Amino acid sequence: MSFHPSHALTALCLFTLSLPSLAAVQQGSSFGATAEAGSVKAGGWYQSTASASHGSASGNTEASAWGSSESFSVHARAWTSENPTLPIYCTVYTCSWRTYANVSVWDTVTITPTAGSTETLDYRFAIDGFRKRGPWAYGSGTTATSWYYIGTDANGWYTPNMRTLGNGKMEAAGTVEARNGQPITLYVYGALSVSARDGAVADYSHTMSFHWDLPPGWTYTSASGHFSPVAAPVPEPASMALMASGLVGLAVLQRRRRSARR
Repeated sequence: MSFHPSHALTALCLFTLSLPSLAAVQQGSSFGATAEAGSVKAGGWYQSTASASHGSASGNTEASAWGSSESFSVHARAWTSENPTLPIYCTVYTCSWRTYANVSVWDTVTITPTAGSTETLDYRFAIDGFRKRGPWAYGSGTTATSWYYIGTDANGWYTPNMRTLGNGKMEAAGTVEARNGQPITLYVYGALSVSARDGAVADYSHTMSFHWDLPPGWTYTSASGHFSPVAAPVPEPASMALMASGLVGLAVLQRRRRSARR
């Protein structure tokens, strides 16, 4: 297949446009949410939610982005058609259609642990989504990147952890320690950026979310007043019953094996 300069230029433009603006977190901005889908932008400093969506008039591209401090989750999706409507002077080999979505959420959280205790707070960022190659794209035709930070460094969210995303579920976990019941301030940041071109899809609308195991007696407040992350998942009663029955069955099997050896 021949090389087309227009595709190379498109790839360069995608790389430039698909990165979220980490500068959105500014000194003095204790919380905020931004969303960008195609040419549509929403949110900003001191906003707890942001949502944006965009679809081309031709129907060749769709993009959506949404983020919230309440659940502290971010969602992003970029879709491009495998059967595009193109101008008469274009073919799928000479023209390119593309879109992107960016979303970020940040908040400042003050945690007060139980007096006289030294405990740790376990947390994790859970990411779920997929990338599908475009039949007319060079390479994968998609990009998908996440950024996240939680810590006590007020400047930490300016240099967050970065992860290139693939298909399926991914997690990033860590702990924060509090001593002698002294309050600690945490800076929490999460962002997603996806792009797609030439029939490809990058769908992380399933969510990138923040979870924690808050020890009993610990309390917290947030700058946004809406921060309410989901607790780490606990097995449902049906799942616990199934697991218990499985353990019982395993014990019976082991007992039978020991008896057979005798």
